[in-house]
Amino acid sequence: MEIKIEKIVYPGKSMAFHNNKIVFTDEGLPGESVEIKTLKEKNNYTEAETIKVVTASTKRTTPHCNHYKICSLYQYIDYNEQLAIKEKQIKEIFRRSLSIELNEFKINPSAKIWGYRNKLRLNVLWDKTAHLAYHYPQTHNKFIKIDECFLASKEINNLFGSLLELINKHNLTSIEEAKIKQTASGQEMLLVLFGKKPESYETLLESLLSLKANFPLAGVVYVENNKSDEIILDGKNYLEEKLNNKTLRIGAQSFFQINVDMLKVLLADMRTKLRNLEYETIADLYCGIGTFGILLGDNAKKIISLESSSQNTVFLKENLKLNKVVNTKIFEGYSEELISEVLKEKIDILLIDPPRKGIGDTMCKNIIANPVKYIFYVSCNPSTLARDLKILLKKYNLDAAYGYDFFPHTPHIETLSVLTRK
Repeated sequence: MEIKIEKIVYPGKSMAFHNNKIVFTDEGLPGESVEIKTLKEKNNYTEAETIKVVTASTKRTTPHCNHYKICSLYQYIDYNEQLAIKEKQIKEIFRRSLSIELNEFKINPSAKIWGYRNKLRLNVLWDKTAHLAYHYPQTHNKFIKIDECFLASKEINNLFGSLLELINKHNLTSIEEAKIKQTASGQEMLLVLFGKKPESYETLLESLLSLKANFPLAGVVYVENNKSDEIILDGKNYLEEKLNNKTLRIGAQSFFQINVDMLKVLLADMRTKLRNLEYETIADLYCGIGTFGILLGDNAKKIISLESSSQNTVFLKENLKLNKVVNTKIFEGYSEELISEVLKEKIDILLIDPPRKGIGDTMCKNIIANPVKYIFYVSCNPSTLARDLKILLKKYNLDAAYGYDFFPHTPHIETLSVLTRK
């Protein structure tokens, strides 16, 4: 069946109409005619995959990876067009869900569009020999083998290649996954291995020691299946990132933004907004290792940090100490469960950086019942952001909205919404 693509909708599906029914397929630029194969027929739409481009757009380009549909669906789209598509998607979501026209909204482009990832996690599959692989999206047992990820740095790819050679050479069958983290400067790397308990940790380390001669490995860490405890085989279990004259220790399993150049742009916008506000107390929800509170809290008299992960809390406390931040109060637990207690404090600004699921109905209602002066809401999912803003805007005005391309060649969009209490 041949269709003509109308537009690309979030999160990255190409949309068309056929016999007055909506069709969503996995690839196709506006104006292109593509041949598709039907996957599922729903009541209101059809799910399909593109098997041939009949008439190509001038905005189409050649993907770097043969597995791009797994990890970076937009690789076939010219980068400037990717930015334009993401801008249109955000504007449409705000218009449709919130009746807000973001006429001046722009997506800040990434300084790097290849090799920007400072972290990569891959599976290790055995088929006579070991191979590196990605999960297929929304699956647990379906994989695609890969040789290189062009979104990650050359150093990360090279370390993965050397690791794979050693896994095969020494038959290291206990290793089922590997994660590599790297500082923005490239001066330190961390290797985190996941899998079954090996016969001997000493033997495992001996098999991997040659990596240290060729890579700036700060540490090698092993995590056994179904356990969160980290066994430090060598070095340390964290990296140190330098930002805004501050030092952040990032644990082997801690979350940190994968595109540090874009993080700097986001922080600059947040600091610009903060300069014009009067405040004393900042509450940093979903704070992780304390990134936003530490980097933005210089002028605050008090910082309240909320974090649910015990591993993150360890590094949060270390980072506060490292940066001599003493005006803090830490709540250990889920932000959703602690929000009503936290809002009893005299808070001026809420910094919110939730996971993709957003903050949800209960937290939104708690906030509008006890509204603070300002909210800085960092979101990686425009759909859940719009859902949450629909509630929050009952007591707040949208003061500003910014977009950031943290993830070039993917459908992901990072945004910052600044809200002011009515």
